[in-house]
Amino acid sequence: MTQTKETVRRTTEFNTLFLNLNEKGQEAALTVLKSLDFAQSVMNVQRAENQCNPTKQLV
Repeated sequence: MTQTKETVRRTTEFNTLFLNLNEKGQEAALTVLKSLDFAQSVMNVQRAENQCNPTKQLV
């Protein structure tokens, strides 16, 4: 998979910011990222279900 310049720039910025955190900050950042990943996966499942059944309302 080819990375765009923007992806490389964001990855570099993320790495720099992450490495500047102390151990506790890094753990907190990982917790936040894992939570965001989970929330995104839930939203993707709901979106897929909604496409299969367009009359279903999201709560």
